[in-house]
Amino acid sequence: MTVQELTQALTDRGWEVETVRAEDVKDLVPVDAKGLFKCVDGRLSDKPDQMRGPKTLGGVYAIVAGRGQTDLESLKSAIVEVKTAGYVPSVHGDDHNDAMGCGFFKLWVTDQLEGLAKPEYTAEEGKKTALEVGAVYEELKGSHTEKVVMINLVEGKTLEPDETRFIVDAWVAHTFKLDLPAYATRAAETVEKLNGPKKAKIITS
Repeated sequence: MTVQELTQALTDRGWEVETVRAEDVKDLVPVDAKGLFKCVDGRLSDKPDQMRGPKTLGGVYAIVAGRGQTDLESLKSAIVEVKTAGYVPSVHGDDHNDAMGCGFFKLWVTDQLEGLAKPEYTAEEGKKTALEVGAVYEELKGSHTEKVVMINLVEGKTLEPDETRFIVDAWVAHTFKLDLPAYATRAAETVEKLNGPKKAKIITS
């Protein structure tokens, strides 16, 4: 999927889209091996010193959901795969919904994402399994106040959450052999169904 195709796909959904060069995004930083492979959620975390990992839909849930895998054994395998790739796998909740505080997982488990079979486990079961295999559980704070969706195509780079933006490191789709058009569409659908902003900035190299 080219930048033009991604822009067109979002525009067709009624989004406002801007393309920016990596050199013009001053807080774009290299991924840190200690950073969490975490959700695109822009809220602040109880792990503030681990914010320089890749940002994906629901953290490790992005891998299994993107492959159409709905069982706990696949979740375990994905966590091991993320570790092997050199990242710190995570799932998250928040300070008022516990493990169901992840908007992507909530939409997924309640069968609200088009063309995506829902998981065969609850948020609590996913959390428990993730912890058993060595993933990190992250608790996010407060309510959503994001104003824009940052879609980053620059491999090995990321942004840190600051409450103002969702962060989608779309290059992760290539790293883990996910379908990028489907992943990008699902990211847009997720933000829409969480009543987030239909405004995107696509970061290119």
